[in-house]
Amino acid sequence: METSPLDFVAQACMDLTENIGNTTNETEREFLINEHIKKVWSIVPPVEDFKKNLEWVNVSEPIYLAQHCTDKVVVLDFWTYCCINCYHVLPDLAHLEKLYKVENGLVIIGVHCAKFLNEKISNNILSAVERYGIHHPVVNDSEIVMWNALGIRCWPTLLILGPENKPVFILTGEGHRKELEWYVGALINHFNSSNSISYAPIPMAPSKHIKAKNSILSYPSKIALNPFYRGRADEPYLAISDTGHHRILLTDCLGIILRVIGDSEPGLKDGELSVARFNSPQGLCWLSSSVLLVCDTNNHAIRAIHLDENSVELLTGIGKQAETGDQGGKCLGQQALSSPWDIILYTTPDMDMSVRPSMALSTPAVDNKENTGNEKDKEKKDDRRRVVLIACAGSHQIWALFLDNTIWWKYKTYTEGTCVRIAGTGAEAARNSAYPHTAAFAQPSGLTLKNVGSPEVFIADSESSSIRRLALASGHVSTLCGGDRNPLNLFAYGDVDEIGVEAKLQHPLAVAYSEANKTLYIADTYNNKIKKVDIGPQKVTTISPTMIESSDPVKFNEPSGLSVSQDGKYLYIADTNNHIIKILNIAKNVCQEFRVRVSEVKFVEPENLILYKSDLFVNRKCGNLIIHFNVSLDNDIRKVKFTAGAKQNWRVCIRNEDNKDVTMEEFEFIGCTNMGSTLPGRVEMKLKSRTDNTHYRLYLSFVTSLCDGSLCFTHSFTIRSMVLVRDSVKMVESYRITCKVNPTGVNNTQS
Repeated sequence: METSPLDFVAQACMDLTENIGNTTNETEREFLINEHIKKVWSIVPPVEDFKKNLEWVNVSEPIYLAQHCTDKVVVLDFWTYCCINCYHVLPDLAHLEKLYKVENGLVIIGVHCAKFLNEKISNNILSAVERYGIHHPVVNDSEIVMWNALGIRCWPTLLILGPENKPVFILTGEGHRKELEWYVGALINHFNSSNSISYAPIPMAPSKHIKAKNSILSYPSKIALNPFYRGRADEPYLAISDTGHHRILLTDCLGIILRVIGDSEPGLKDGELSVARFNSPQGLCWLSSSVLLVCDTNNHAIRAIHLDENSVELLTGIGKQAETGDQGGKCLGQQALSSPWDIILYTTPDMDMSVRPSMALSTPAVDNKENTGNEKDKEKKDDRRRVVLIACAGSHQIWALFLDNTIWWKYKTYTEGTCVRIAGTGAEAARNSAYPHTAAFAQPSGLTLKNVGSPEVFIADSESSSIRRLALASGHVSTLCGGDRNPLNLFAYGDVDEIGVEAKLQHPLAVAYSEANKTLYIADTYNNKIKKVDIGPQKVTTISPTMIESSDPVKFNEPSGLSVSQDGKYLYIADTNNHIIKILNIAKNVCQEFRVRVSEVKFVEPENLILYKSDLFVNRKCGNLIIHFNVSLDNDIRKVKFTAGAKQNWRVCIRNEDNKDVTMEEFEFIGCTNMGSTLPGRVEMKLKSRTDNTHYRLYLSFVTSLCDGSLCFTHSFTIRSMVLVRDSVKMVESYRITCKVNPTGVNNTQS
């Protein structure tokens, strides 16, 4: 191998590290570092300058070493924005910038050398710079000219230059904060003594990205539909990690914000929802209807949001990154993690039913008010142990937090609250194995659960550009699609729809499995696409939807979060770099924006709400919508009948995206029969004029008159449906809605 210009520096740095390791004396350490500076700086030549016409971020003009930095100490950070290890270096660089500013003689420059094709695009680098709060200059060396000239071999590499741009120190990998302090401080002091350091500024100017119009989100990452949602207006429907704002948003089904958790400043603070602080939150998992778990990624922690108690608490993690080789085993609040990126809940029957579960946290897996089954069903639910699975991208492993006493693989018992590594050696690779502790992952960033049949977890293994699978009965790790047969090849990426390993992805960050469709959905992040996988044949197919408003092809920009509805009809997509959430109607292959917003007027939906599961459609150009509906009674419990001769009152209400009643304002009612009187009924309405709205909510409200023998009474309920507006549907759309109600309870059904 050809000798690199930095080989001498690298060897000298290795010798220095060994010598420093043999002393605990600060004076001797400083002497060794200064001797290293004298020896190396006097021998090595200056590094080559930056190539002209490169694109820069956070500067007002391009920076050149010879022009701006010849009398400075310069730290060149060779990085790529997909790399978790590169992100772990950023807090160390920010710490260094607080100690030594440009006016003190220090300049930090990020030299972005892309691994993936998508990372060569300057706008994407700008997004990463803004998302992760990078304030120093960054240059897009898209053709890795400086990387090749210096013989750099890995991300991240930190090259420290003294005056005249001569390389003096080189550090590879993460975890070098103290060395950075020592070496930069020693260089500044050494050359200050000879007046070789300039305090002149450099042309810096923070760059800003233009967000999507009217968006209140900033780089939304992971999203999670609430599986406990029952249709109440005040009940959270969707949780969103508003990552760029360091907060969590909870919305209703129309995108109206119900709760804001976090004060939008990065930090680690428990307490009330409005004052709690997070740092770049990612994965979300509903433990119950009132408890939401959050991967607080830059705090290396799992946080628990208790909605009923209006509080946030630290569940596990200690606020700083776990040391390399930490395999876990400590309890809640004590176990360190490394960049947890996604999280899911798995419930499993125990191998030894004599071990009775206890409840970690104060909230059961299913709320008491929602658990309406008989005692036998309750006991069956209680026999399942809750295990929270965590994708720790920073340590390239899958971890588990046991919320109940659980017997796991190899009949090993884990007590309630234990957090431990369950798969992955910690080495970055894509190695499959029948033994989970000998398998290897490459920055796992997305998780989803297949829980019917043989339970398994699908893993978006981003740096290997593959989807991996972890069998939850045995721990066997295998590849579903993408990647390469060589476990050490982490460059086998592309955009190919094929079968198994012949398919190619580019840095996928999210997966969502639909039990209803038996289909896995992938956020193929750096290909800016959504793909699906037929699990059996392992066939990968690109989904190419159109926008419902315009019929134009959907343009995603690094989507990184997915959540699929339980009925398999809708896929919610965090379109991260577009700062929006989109909804894909899977059957119709159309997308619409899920407009997250603050409601000006609080609308309280009626009680006894029945959700009509299928969407209705109306043509945007003054289309007609006809609804035939009927109501029957469920008489399994009591012999209740409609009161003979009495009116069965019903009415129609239509509300727009802002919850405003537009029944008479935007719709004309024509051809209605039995309006407000008897059943069955029919209502026909027409849009008065072309509209830019994407959807409405339609409410059919009933007040029925009923008799049970000699006793007469009324029963009220409301059917709610979504009316989607688009150009491509028929000018006259007709639907039939039937509803069976139980006037003695809440077990209303519709079809």
